[in-house]
Parts: sequence; structure tokens; C-alpha cells
Amino acid sequence: MAYNDKYLNDLNEVIKLINENKLDGNNGAIEKFKEHVKEVTNIGRFSPKDWNESWRKSVYKFGVLFKEIDPVEFLKILHENSLLLHKDEQEVLDFYYSEIEYNSLSEEHCAKRCEDLIKKYPYNPEFRHTLGHFYKEKNMHIEAIEQYRFAFNKDKENDTFETTLFNAYKTYCDSLIEEEKYDFALSVCNNLLDEAIFRETIIFNNILISTKDRIKDYIVLNEKIKKAEEDFKSKVEEATKSWQFKTIEILSFFSAIIAFIFSTISIGKNFNFEQALVFNIALGITLLLFVLVLNLIFSEKTPIKKSDFRIILVGIFTLSLLTLIYIAHYGFVLPTIA
Repeated sequence: MAYNDKYLNDLNEVIKLINENKLDGNNGAIEKFKEHVKEVTNIGRFSPKDWNESWRKSVYKFGVLFKEIDPVEFLKILHENSLLLHKDEQEVLDFYYSEIEYNSLSEEHCAKRCEDLIKKYPYNPEFRHTLGHFYKEKNMHIEAIEQYRFAFNKDKENDTFETTLFNAYKTYCDSLIEEEKYDFALSVCNNLLDEAIFRETIIFNNILISTKDRIKDYIVLNEKIKKAEEDFKSKVEEATKSWQFKTIEILSFFSAIIAFIFSTISIGKNFNFEQALVFNIALGITLLLFVLVLNLIFSEKTPIKKSDFRIILVGIFTLSLLTLIYIAHYGFVLPTIA
């Protein structure tokens, strides 16, 4: 049977009586609901035409009332009337039943109930829509979108379904942005724009374009931040290595000084003045060569230039050391040639 505005008016009357706390009595909400249930079943199984959107929105409002009041009497009326009806007529009452349970029972119980209703009425978008709410509350974005999209595809003229689907996609994109999955978020926006799901609703379409531009800005900014981090890291590493090399050079210099002091004392005790003088000079040159070679080894990354003065010093000190070794061995007299 086709939809009749009387169903909407009667339901709104029941909602009004509940809000006024007029539940009992001949003119109370419970009695009015009994009369309403007997008639509203004539709508039959779901179709976008017969299941009027305004009536469905009133069913949502009716269900919300049971967040605060006891639903038992109303559920009993629905259950008792369902026993006498065939499946198509039960579908209407199960819609009422699901909205009451959604607002009055735990998520786990209601989700299970929704899944059972989907098995019973696989093509009814209302139960899919409700199940999507549970998924969304648990941040199961993809699962929620699947349910909302099924509902919207079954009833594309329904503003509620379109709004809910758009909000689910928007929440999903925002979560991807928070997780810094910018490329994936951009692909979601591009797919939606390519599919033109929300093209007819200018506000939604503009928000999608704005979100896409925002994601592009995030991508550009993220690339700049990464580059800045890499540059900073590289500079820190270079500075750290430079300080490490300088520390090694300083330690080697002080080690050479300490070695020279202790060696000088030992040489002074065991040799005469002339020998000690030669040995100390040779030792000093040896230690200077040690420091210079370490300095060359830990020089900058660039190849050592041929004109590097440190190489010249190494050569000079090496020749001086060889000369001193010769003097120490032969004295100041040149050897005769046979």
C-alpha cells in the first residue's frame, strides 16, 4: 500500500505526547502508538517512494526519545503486532524496533541486532545506515563508508543518506591527514571528485575541492619539512665529525706533550748533556711528526692539496729527524769514502 501522510501525523502526535510526559490513559502516547502500529504496517516493504523520507526522519526522532524513557511498553507493542504479520509488514515495525534499540541499548547488542535485520532484509538501506553508525563510532571508517554508500545507492534522493556518507568520507580524510597519509587522502578525494558522487550538492563538492587543496598544501609543506630536516641532520653530522676530529687532534697534541716531558726526564737521567740534547730534539721532532700525520689523516673530506703546508712540514721534520739520527750515530764528522 502507498504511503499516507496520516502515518507521519500520527507518529508526530505520539512524539508530542511523550515529550509532554502523557504516556498512559486513553489519549496517552502508548494507546496512540498501538493504533498507529496497526495502520503504519500498510506501508509494506522498503521502497524509496513508499518509505517517505519525512516519515523516516520522524522515526529517528521517535527513537531518540528512548535515550531517557523506558522503551519496554513500546517494544512490547511492536513485538506483539509483528507476530501476526507477514515479512513485508514486519519490515516497517522492525524499523521502529531498531531505532528504539539503537538509542536505548549497548552498542554490541544493537550491532548484532542490525546484522540480523540486514540478513532478514538485505535490500533495506535503513538497517545498513544504522550499522554504519556503529562502525563510525568505533573509527572503522572504511566499513562505515561501505554501509553508508550501500544505503545511498539504494535511495539517492535521501538527503540524510547523502549527508551521512559525505561526513563519513570527510572524517576518513581528516583521519588520514592526522596520520600524515597525505597521498592516500589525496587519492580518496580525487576518486570522489572523479566519480562525481556529490557533484549535484554544490556545498559538498566545494568542500571536497577545498579538502583536496588543503591536502596538497600539506604534501608541499611536508616535503619542505623533510628537506629541512635532512639538511639540518647533514649539518649536525658534519659539525659533529668536525668536533670529533678536533678532539682527536687536541688529545694527540697533549699526549705528545706528556710523552715529551716524561721522556725528557728519563733521557736526562741516563745520558750526558750532548746526547740528551740530540735525543730530546729527535724525540720532539718525532712527536711533532706524530701530531702532523694524525692531523692529515683526520683532515676534511676534500682531498689534500699538493700545496698543503702540513705535507711540507712533514717532509722538513722527517729530514731533520734523519739528520739527527745520522749525527747521533756518526757525530759531526762526515764518513770517508773508501
